Amino acid sequence: MQRRLRAAAQPLVNRFGPERKTAFVLSGGGSLGAVQVGMLRALLDAEICPDLILGCSVGSINGAGFAADPSLRGVARLDRIWRRLAAGDPDLMPGRLIPLAVQLARKGPALHDPGPLEQLLSDELPVDHFSDLQVPFQCVATDLDTATEHWFERGPLVPALMASASLPAVYPPREIGGQTYIDGGVLNEVHTARAVELGATDLYVLHVGHLDDHLIDVQRPFDGALRAYWTHRRFRLEDDLERVPDHCIIHRLPAGSTPKLRFDDFARGPELAEQAEQATKRYLQAESGIEPGPGPDSGTEADHPVYPTERTV
Repeated sequence: MQRRLRAAAQPLVNRFGPERKTAFVLSGGGSLGAVQVGMLRALLDAEICPDLILGCSVGSINGAGFAADPSLRGVARLDRIWRRLAAGDPDLMPGRLIPLAVQLARKGPALHDPGPLEQLLSDELPVDHFSDLQVPFQCVATDLDTATEHWFERGPLVPALMASASLPAVYPPREIGGQTYIDGGVLNEVHTARAVELGATDLYVLHVGHLDDHLIDVQRPFDGALRAYWTHRRFRLEDDLERVPDHCIIHRLPAGSTPKLRFDDFARGPELAEQAEQATKRYLQAESGIEPGPGPDSGTEADHPVYPTERTV
C-alpha cells in the first residue's frame, strides 16, 4: 500500500520536490550474493542507472564491480565471477565435509583463508582505486576498536572490499591504517539512511538476506541465537525505512523463489541470478508495482547453520 501511494504521488514529487538522485543499496548475503547480479541486469534492462552505489559485505563486492563498469558488460563480468565460484574456482570455503562443530573447535582467528577471495578480486576487478570507478561508490565495514561503521570511499579498492566482507569466524579481521575491521553487516546490512544522508531520493534496495517474520523452530541452542539475530536485522531495516523522508521513493527488489543452500555453497549462483532477474523485471514492469515474492532460502545439512525462509515486503 505504501508503495502504491508513493507511486501515485511521484509526478508531484518530481515536479515540486528536490532534485532526484538514484542510489543502489546492496546488502550483504554471502553465497546468496549472485541474486544481485540478476537484479542489476534487470535494472539496466529497464534503463535505471545509479548516481550512487552503496555496498555492504558481498554487496560491496558486487557494488564495486558494477560501479567500475555500470553496463551490461560490467554485469557480465560479475556473472563470470559468480560462475567461477559456482565451479569451485576458487573454493572460498573449503572443508565443507568437516562438521561445523569440528571446524569451530580448531585454533585460529577464522575458519578460512581470505587469500583466494582477495586474489579473485584483484584478478577480476577492472580498476584498483575508488577514484577509477565510473559511479560514486562507498562500502562499509565495522570498526572493532570504536564499534562504529566505517565508510570507505577513497584509496585502494580491494583492501576496503575485504574489510567489508570479513565475516566473523569465517574470515579474519582486516587491518587497514592501524585500525581493525570486520564485516560491515555486523552493525547493519541495508544502509538506506546513508543513501539519504548523501542526497539520494530514489532508493533501489538489492537485499538478499532473510527478513521473514516466520519464527525459527528452536531445537538447538544455535537456533535460538539465530532467531534473535534475524529479529534484530529485521527490526533495524524496518526502523530505518520508517525514518526515510516522504520525498524519497524506496524499491525493495524481489529475489524470486530459490533453492535451499548451505551458507558456504556457491553452486547455485547462476540459477539465483536468473530467478532474481526475472522477478525484478516483473516488479519493474508492473504499472503500480507488485508484491515481491519469496526471497532465497539458505538451509544446510544437520551440522551447518540453518537460515529461515525470507519474504521481503
